[in-house]
Amino acid sequence: MTVTDQEKKKTLRRANRSSEQRSKGQKIVLWIAFAIFTLYAVSLLIPFAWLLLNSFKTRADFSSGSVLGNGGLSFPKEFDWSNYYEALIGFKVKVGSGENTSQVNLMLMFLYSIIVTVSATALEVFFSAATAYVLAKYNFPGKKIIFGMVLVSMVVPIVGTLPVMYQFMGDIHLRNTLPGIWFIYVSGFGFGFLLLNGHFKGISWTYAEAAQLDGATPFGIFFKIMLPMSAPQLVSLAIITAIGYWNDYATPKVYLPSMPTVAVGLNSLTIEIQKTGDYPLMFACMIVAIIPILVVFGCFQKVIISNVVAGGIKG
Repeated sequence: MTVTDQEKKKTLRRANRSSEQRSKGQKIVLWIAFAIFTLYAVSLLIPFAWLLLNSFKTRADFSSGSVLGNGGLSFPKEFDWSNYYEALIGFKVKVGSGENTSQVNLMLMFLYSIIVTVSATALEVFFSAATAYVLAKYNFPGKKIIFGMVLVSMVVPIVGTLPVMYQFMGDIHLRNTLPGIWFIYVSGFGFGFLLLNGHFKGISWTYAEAAQLDGATPFGIFFKIMLPMSAPQLVSLAIITAIGYWNDYATPKVYLPSMPTVAVGLNSLTIEIQKTGDYPLMFACMIVAIIPILVVFGCFQKVIISNVVAGGIKG
């Protein structure tokens, strides 16, 4: 064996030892990171466990100990399912005034929430896709000005415009109507616009040129080429937008009082519970309200993470 071969073997052995040391160090770092994130996940689950356990307690059982004692993470003395029945059927919110007063239970609030969320989400995703596509793929005078105005409008707070908007909605007779809530929610120039604008910029215009050679119109290119290619991004945007609309209580409460959503009902229940002290009922209502969001997020979490994180980077 020559000297050169011996040197090569020594070099390989040193490289193997260093790689083993690096791999051990990396494993240690990964295990530490895993432990930290596990503890963080557990800390997030503890409030939900507390909420779930106390939703099965009676009012006397919940009040028998402190929050950190018997009324905390302890199991109920007897699982009381009546809280969930009361949450879905018994708990009601008054709607209207005078002779037109009626009561709406949580089941009907679910229906209202579905109607508002699904319709507003569909319109918001469509208009966001349309405006993002036009500004991403077409050149016209004032394009940069419009994009700048969109960014400025997202920075400026709109709280000060609420009295004017409320008066305006009454003047055009859209207050307390479903089209009125669409008018408030749907703009086409929000977070969805930024997400889809970057995505459409990453799509090659070659697809549109090929479709034009086959006689496709601009509308045909948008609906038959661009939207199908953007399906994962559109689904991600729809889920995120729907979760935001589902959890919003201020806008429906102000502009759509005749159709109280689940979020509006929970807000009213929170105020009422301060008088009655029936906290297990409130916990049961919260559990019922968050189940649809958890199911949707659990089914589509991979789609949301993969497409929202990528944003406009992936084409």
